[in-house]
Amino acid sequence: MNNNKNILKRLGVLSIFFVLIFFMACQSKVETINIGYIGPLTTRATDLGIAPSKAIQLAVEEYNETRLSNEPKVDLFIEDDQWDKEKGLIAYEKLRKEHKIKVLFISNTDGTIAISEKAKEDKVIIINPCNNDTALNKLNENVFKIAKSTEEAHSLIANRIIDLDFKKVIIIHYPNNFMYLGAFTCKEILKKEGIETKVVSFKKEKTNFMKELTEYKAEDYDAYVFLGYKEYGFAMKQARELGIESKFFGSTVLLQEDYYENSDGAIIGTEFIFFTPQNGNYVPAQDFLNNYQSKFKEKPFSVWPPMQAYDAANILLSVLKNYNITNTKNNDFDSWLRKKLLNVHYFEGVCGNISIKSNGASSGIYFSLYEYKSKGKFTNIKE
Repeated sequence: MNNNKNILKRLGVLSIFFVLIFFMACQSKVETINIGYIGPLTTRATDLGIAPSKAIQLAVEEYNETRLSNEPKVDLFIEDDQWDKEKGLIAYEKLRKEHKIKVLFISNTDGTIAISEKAKEDKVIIINPCNNDTALNKLNENVFKIAKSTEEAHSLIANRIIDLDFKKVIIIHYPNNFMYLGAFTCKEILKKEGIETKVVSFKKEKTNFMKELTEYKAEDYDAYVFLGYKEYGFAMKQARELGIESKFFGSTVLLQEDYYENSDGAIIGTEFIFFTPQNGNYVPAQDFLNNYQSKFKEKPFSVWPPMQAYDAANILLSVLKNYNITNTKNNDFDSWLRKKLLNVHYFEGVCGNISIKSNGASSGIYFSLYEYKSKGKFTNIKE
């Protein structure tokens, strides 16, 4: 009888042992997670692509060098979209086919919109580390925006125009979602104050604005708001050549390469929305910029795009490192990651203390208004 009891006990122990073995096999450790970045590395808006890609590289390198043995390695793969949504789609398909990425960083709003549904089907999480606005907030639950608010940033221009008591304003914007939303935001705020506002847009490659500016000069605007990329430097130059002396305002990209040269210096005096370490967590921001310069042997000429990208990458990495510990129910990767990202609150980044809201949009990054003083030099208008 006792022998039978001992046999039953041993069988019980063996059963438990095999159940544990089976469970551990099902919970196999993920060794590597592939992520991608798509941004403008050539052609246009390269300040929104080159430096952010390097900032993400730096964050991934720092993570991989310090991760523990049970934390997955992260591999980053980078593609150029030339700030074109169609090329962004092609780049996404390449990243999925060749590297099976599970997370995609992409700077372009139009590209984010174009890719969003395919990414949802593929169970890929998208993170836009550049823009955060109502257009992106209408997309599916797999799209996150860890960046400044487009509408909030551009409202600074409108409120400044109100403070200066201007009565008639023209807004010239590049034909993409980001600049359109900036223009729309300004127009709506100015409209409520009874300020006459005209909004116009031109084709992407346009560099000669003389005909249109001649008409605008006759209409006698108090201020010109240029919401566009380096091509709009030509518009500034041509406006001054025509004798237009009105106040100039600009968006977040005035430090883009060739903007100053295209304007032939006419950009000086323009007030524009921007972000520096003084607007964020100054000490870690300076540490990041020093590490960036040490690794890449150069400083980013526009600091906010790589700062935002660095924060977005570090938020992601802070979550991914716990994947093998916390995904105990073997949920789909995107479901697991989505839930974890929505639990990010007061992450201490270089741009500020960042939280992610229920719609996947972040808060905690706040731009200011600056004045362009000389090539690459500017000051906060409050100083």
